[in-house]
Amino acid sequence: MLGTTFANYTVVERINRGGMADIYLATDRHGAKFVLRVLLPELRFHWTSIRRFRWGCEVESQLHHPNIVQCFEHGKFHGSRFAILEYVDGPNLKECILRSDPLLAKNRLKLLTGMAAGLAHIHERGFLHLDFKPENVLVTRSADAKICDFDLAIERPDEPKRVAKLSGTPAYLAPEQIMRQPFDERADIFAFGLAAYEMLTGKKPVTGDTIQEVARKYSEFDQHLRPLRTHQTDVSHSIEHVILKCLERDVTRRYPSMGLVVRDLQT
Repeated sequence: MLGTTFANYTVVERINRGGMADIYLATDRHGAKFVLRVLLPELRFHWTSIRRFRWGCEVESQLHHPNIVQCFEHGKFHGSRFAILEYVDGPNLKECILRSDPLLAKNRLKLLTGMAAGLAHIHERGFLHLDFKPENVLVTRSADAKICDFDLAIERPDEPKRVAKLSGTPAYLAPEQIMRQPFDERADIFAFGLAAYEMLTGKKPVTGDTIQEVARKYSEFDQHLRPLRTHQTDVSHSIEHVILKCLERDVTRRYPSMGLVVRDLQT
C-alpha cells in the first residue's frame, strides 16, 4: 500500500500492525498528517472483528476532547474497513515507562489529569472504555495524553452490569470484572489507577498473564498493593492518595466518578 492513494489519502509508511488492524501514516492533499487504520485483510470477512472495528470507530467519532485521539472518518474503501484518525507524533505510555522517559517525571500531574479528564469525557458521553492501559495512551512531545482504541468499549450502563464474555488485558481488569461480577465506570477508574501506578513507579501493582493468576492476587490484594512512595519517594502524598483510592478493591470505597478524580488531582 505504500505510496498508493487510499480513500483520498496518500499512504506514506506503515507504523505498526496490531492484532486487528494495520496502522499507517498517511497525508491528505494538503500534506497534513493522519493515521490510517485498516482492518487486517485476513479479517475482512470475520464478522466479529468487522463489528468490533466498526463499533470502535463509531464510539470514537462521538468523542471530542483534547485527551482523546479524534476519529475524522471511517467506512469501507475497495472492500476494506478503515478509519482516519488524528496523528499523534509520540510513543505510547507503555513505551515511555519501559525506557524510563524523563518526560513522565517532569509532567506527571499533567499526564494524570489528562488521562482522567479523557476518561471522564468518555463516561459523560455514555460509554465505558474497558481497555484502558498504558499501551492505549499516546503521549505527545508536549506531554499531552491521548486515549485511543475503543474497540472494546460498551455503552455506559444505568446500573452495574454483568457481561457474558470477559474482554481486555487480565493485568488491567478490575477485581469485579475478574470475578465476573456486575461492573460500571468504576472498572475504568480502577484501570486508570493501575496505569497511573505503573507510570509513577515503573511497576504494576498486580501482575499476571492469566485470569486465574490475577484473580488469586486480587484475593490477597492488600498484601500485593504497596504505597506508591515505597517505590518512588518523590510522589506527593496527595497524588498517592488519589491513585490508591482508585485502586480500592472494594468498589464501594473507590471513586464513584472520574470527574472526582480530576477534581482531586487539580486541588
